[in-house]
Amino acid sequence: MMRWTALFKLILLTLIGSYARVREEDELINSLRHGLEDYLKTGARTKELNHTLERLQVPNLFLAQEKGLLSKAACLACHVGIGVAIHARRRGAEKGRILDIVEKLCFWLRIESEHICHAAVAIYGDSLVYIADNRQDLTSKRMCSILLQDQGCRDPDRIDWTIDIPSPKYPSSGIEKKRTKSTPLKVLHLTDIHYDPGYEVGANAECGSYLCCQRGTKPSNRRNSAGYWSDYRNCDVPWHMFTDTLDHITAQHRDLDFVYFTGDIINHKVWESNIPCNTKAITDIMLQLKKSFGTIPVYPVLGNHEPHPINLFSPKGVDHPQLTSQWVFDLSARLWKAWLPIETHKSILHGGFYTTLIKPGIRIIGLNSNFCYIFNWWLFLDDFDLYGQLEWLVKVLLEAEENNEVVHIISHIPNGDTTCLYNWSKEYSKIVNRFSHIIAAQFNGHTHYDETMIFFNNTNPEQAINVAFNGGSLTTWPHLNPNYKIYYVDSDSGEVLDYETWTFNVTAANLTPHISPSWYKLYSFKHTYGVNNLSPQELAALTVRMARTPYLTNLYFRYKYREADTTLAKGCNNECQINNLCTMVTSHPEQTLHCEILTEIYNSSRQ
Repeated sequence: MMRWTALFKLILLTLIGSYARVREEDELINSLRHGLEDYLKTGARTKELNHTLERLQVPNLFLAQEKGLLSKAACLACHVGIGVAIHARRRGAEKGRILDIVEKLCFWLRIESEHICHAAVAIYGDSLVYIADNRQDLTSKRMCSILLQDQGCRDPDRIDWTIDIPSPKYPSSGIEKKRTKSTPLKVLHLTDIHYDPGYEVGANAECGSYLCCQRGTKPSNRRNSAGYWSDYRNCDVPWHMFTDTLDHITAQHRDLDFVYFTGDIINHKVWESNIPCNTKAITDIMLQLKKSFGTIPVYPVLGNHEPHPINLFSPKGVDHPQLTSQWVFDLSARLWKAWLPIETHKSILHGGFYTTLIKPGIRIIGLNSNFCYIFNWWLFLDDFDLYGQLEWLVKVLLEAEENNEVVHIISHIPNGDTTCLYNWSKEYSKIVNRFSHIIAAQFNGHTHYDETMIFFNNTNPEQAINVAFNGGSLTTWPHLNPNYKIYYVDSDSGEVLDYETWTFNVTAANLTPHISPSWYKLYSFKHTYGVNNLSPQELAALTVRMARTPYLTNLYFRYKYREADTTLAKGCNNECQINNLCTMVTSHPEQTLHCEILTEIYNSSRQ
């Protein structure tokens, strides 16, 4: 009887606690809504609003690693704040008043500094107002469920869209290509350069902002001075480091067959971009790649930093000269023609994606996966398969299947990244499932990490079917050593046989600023991890061994960050190691089965 009484009390206390939390949330919502509405009328903050804002602060929201309570606060603040702004605009509030409340919320909630909030709203404001004015059924729930999907925000009214994917003509659809005994293709993977024209050696590297090492800033002491060969702190790549890297690569690897460049040329100063500066940086980088690699084909794709405003790829039909991203498609078509055939120009001009044969039997598909990026705020207006890219991808893969070709897919944002719209990610995952027999490999960037991601069969989760390799980054932003990758690819099957990661130590390089950095091969995957090959099944088996073996999980952490001194000093605890494992086996953010399995193995092996 005592046991049942205790259980009843526990249930009662739980219900009371849940009721109290719901009441507290309702009070916060109402207080914030009333406070913001009063501010719109009077221009003054009440004491009640100040108190509510203090309770809802989400400092550095988009850089924060912790979720939980922060996520709840972010969703509440987003829903109410954006809801008030939309409602005010519907009632005729001027653009300036709407943008003022957005800017103030950014600063009041400590999402960013006052300077960055002001500059960002000035750049992004026109796009946001256009979206609000041109989608009459726009709600704060829709906007917050996209912008903060990785914080757990959801829109109960959302209906996901789907892509038509024809079934295989034959039940046992599969192209079996045997490995050749000839010399493998040697492919360079370069990504996330983030060239910073404003980088100044000796400038303040400890500025407390999103991007440091900026021209004209002064460090408080010598230790906070920006290094010559970049810096571990929030700093990007100076021009001399970029060109020195290319000099090293062309001298060290004289037998390259192809170069895959998976995007992000522009630096992280997102609040101060403009079309002329972005155009110049993109042009300078592309021309230098052509100059350095000569006749070696370079296959580029766009990163989320290339457009202006950064991240924003407008949908078809938005033709306002200050809002459209057509200029970056036009620029890409003009610059990429140095390597790509004329038949690719139409799709590049249309949406920044293309396909071509790199050799008979091996096709490359360059995607603009930035269309799935949750910080591409045009998704608020319309997120249905922007520019019909996924439908186009299905058609290209069907033709490749018919022609007995194998395929490499290169894109910027990995499908499993939590900042890729879940709906888009789910449909892309279905496409990979359908055509995994001809997709020999995928290559991504964006995360800046040296990592791999395994796709699993949607209907048979035990079967690993594909692998996406991330190229890491040339930028050191933040707390990374720069790197590039060399893949050895079977010249018939297109299969990645092995890869090497090359890097240099930033600390050591900056001790001798007038001597080129000492690049070295950090590791080769097969030798380091003791695998027979880099097939999906072999790598899936490796993740299980890693979960059981502390040495391997620690090694993966070290190489993921290229043994950067500041990151090694911080270390990687159990949560960090589990997250690394989960990233390897999560090709769609809502598919958590393999993450759960590896977590259980990891925890049980360390008891």
